[in-house]
Amino acid sequence: MPSTYIPGRSAEDVAQAYGISLDHVIKLGSNENALGPSPRAVEAIKQHINEISVYPSPGYVELKDAIARYTGVSAERVIVGNGSDDLLNTLLRSIIVPGDQAIIPIPTYSYYEIIVEAVHGTCVYVKRADDFSIDVDAVIEAITDRTKLIFICAPNNPTGNAIKKEALRRLLRSTEALVVLDEAYAEFASQSHIELVSHFDNLMVSRTFSKAFGLAGLRLGYAVVAEGLARSYERLMLAFSVNQLAVKGGIAALSDRGFLDKTVSMVAQGRKYLRDKLPFRTYPTEANFVFVDTAPHTSREVSEYLLSKGMIVRSCETFRGCSNTHIRITVGQPWQNAMLIGAINEFVSTT
Repeated sequence: MPSTYIPGRSAEDVAQAYGISLDHVIKLGSNENALGPSPRAVEAIKQHINEISVYPSPGYVELKDAIARYTGVSAERVIVGNGSDDLLNTLLRSIIVPGDQAIIPIPTYSYYEIIVEAVHGTCVYVKRADDFSIDVDAVIEAITDRTKLIFICAPNNPTGNAIKKEALRRLLRSTEALVVLDEAYAEFASQSHIELVSHFDNLMVSRTFSKAFGLAGLRLGYAVVAEGLARSYERLMLAFSVNQLAVKGGIAALSDRGFLDKTVSMVAQGRKYLRDKLPFRTYPTEANFVFVDTAPHTSREVSEYLLSKGMIVRSCETFRGCSNTHIRITVGQPWQNAMLIGAINEFVSTT
């Protein structure tokens, strides 16, 4: 049986389970935008709400053009889907046959192994270094003639660290396998590698509107690939998999530079605050979350205590390659970060 994706707990679930008012629950476990959605995207959705009676335009040309302008790549290289997970799912069903291998540096986003197993591929796990950086030499050594895919999440979920451009170039030169670079958190990072798609046909860069743009509920993602792969993908994807409101909201969100800048600034300040104030070991991060080692306490002890106070963080014990002392904390608004630090200090002082 393939593995099952385990999402972070919802605010409604925690409110009911712990007898807490929903208004008092602080959700810092799913890496959503604490500022909410892009206001410009919300306005666009309102303006086009009556268009839900008609299908989106074939090919999502408007959306692809907006993405191309935002990323600086050719629109012919852009593919879109019902979230970036949808893109990956369709991709794997088209190129993996039973027995093919996919290399996955761990710990990382657990959905990769789920979709590989779903199409009867074989996951090859490569452990990251002690600081959770990718051991590119180990990844290259793991490549065989059965390797079809290599997943690189950068900044990585749940650890937050990126990959250096030269290391990625070296990996791309070492194999004909498709390297899937998941840049879901690119807007929070010091650099993106999306321009390398123009130089390497075996690179796919996937992104999402769920994080920096605050549109997780719309389910909208995109990827930049070689033009040949883009044409192949278009023949395989479901017709109208991206809904009309997601198209309009996505286009508007890409134009809302003020909201994006505000989000990125809030996250940068919040990351520093959390790393400075947390009484546990933290790791460098270029995402909108902080990866924490809660030793000598277990992640379950810490996360359960916080849940009892109405604060949701992500215990990472279910991530392959993490230990039972790892948690991931989404950067919230300043007042949310301060309340979290207060609750964690309270936990430490009472145990």
